[in-house]
Amino acid sequence: MKLVAIVGTNAAFSYNRILLHYMQQHFEKIAEIEVCEINELPPFCEDLPVKKESKIMELAYKITKADGVVFACPEYDHSIPAPLKSAIEWLSYEIDPLKQKPVLIVGASYGPQGSSRAQQHLRQILASPDANANVLPGNEFLLGNVAQVFDKEGQLGDQQAIKQLNSCFNEFLSYIRILQADAREDKSFNSVKNPFFSDATVQFPTGKLKLLEIQQLLSTLPFELDFIDADDEFAWFSDKAQREHVRSVDDLGEPVKDCHPPQAVPAVLKILSDFRSGAKDRVERCFIAQGHPIYTQYLAVRDSSNKYLGTLEITSNVEHLKNLLETGAFSSEAGSVKAASQSTKESKENEADAVTGASQHDGSWDDTSSSGSMHG
Repeated sequence: MKLVAIVGTNAAFSYNRILLHYMQQHFEKIAEIEVCEINELPPFCEDLPVKKESKIMELAYKITKADGVVFACPEYDHSIPAPLKSAIEWLSYEIDPLKQKPVLIVGASYGPQGSSRAQQHLRQILASPDANANVLPGNEFLLGNVAQVFDKEGQLGDQQAIKQLNSCFNEFLSYIRILQADAREDKSFNSVKNPFFSDATVQFPTGKLKLLEIQQLLSTLPFELDFIDADDEFAWFSDKAQREHVRSVDDLGEPVKDCHPPQAVPAVLKILSDFRSGAKDRVERCFIAQGHPIYTQYLAVRDSSNKYLGTLEITSNVEHLKNLLETGAFSSEAGSVKAASQSTKESKENEADAVTGASQHDGSWDDTSSSGSMHG
């Protein structure tokens, strides 16, 4: 389970920050928690284009990719801190990473009530139409008298508080699983085992295929495919095992900018713009991922009248091809050896035919032959 934990203040010292780092360490065996700060976000202003604010878009991207969000909320004057309100304004203005996102609220304060009034206010804000988050109901973690319960190493010493935190956090993980199961049920399809209309066929100029055959053919290809439609929304991906770019059905229908890391968005949008305008039809990218050479092609998809339909992204791990090249598999000498071997084989078969009067050829073909064909 991957979670983003947001420190709800820009103060240099905060027990709420300490609480989140404690949770990060305490729950590391059951969840991966990334603690995120809001102290570098600009104050909210409608006049500033949110999509050009890199820190905001980076935080939004992390939230989008996470399974859930934890807010650690201090209490200032019976409410939440102004920087936290500003951050939520950014995250619900022209972008919606919090939409339907599971959220857990925790809070620590010097007083005995543990930021209870601020948490209640935060619940109302996150339930607003623009934020529209799924806040865990019926569970509160209110850590009061916080200066006495943390030691100098940031460890929580109150056993009752630890027990309550464990219970609240486990409820949150269960809540996430329930929401994810509901989302999968709403999708109401399994692209591998039960594609729609599996017995229907599609007639192509070069033949016809059943939809089930098309589905499995696309899954069998030794490279992965992604399709971005003409509206720049992520429309489809092939369900190839062990993909280089991990995709989820939750990404379908999302703007392409929300499906890429922030630093990659400008380059991707430039490719789509060039394809749409007709300036380009193909772009190549080569990079190293986890020690493997990756080759990606972006291809403009157009209809017979040259109308832009979308972009096909083809990605492949080319380690095998690289090894073949390095071992001389494509050299002219290697080709001569294979051709000579094939010639010798055919010569022997012809000799057998001459002696017996019956061909020993069983209809198979050598895949190294340049003329091998099922119809030959």
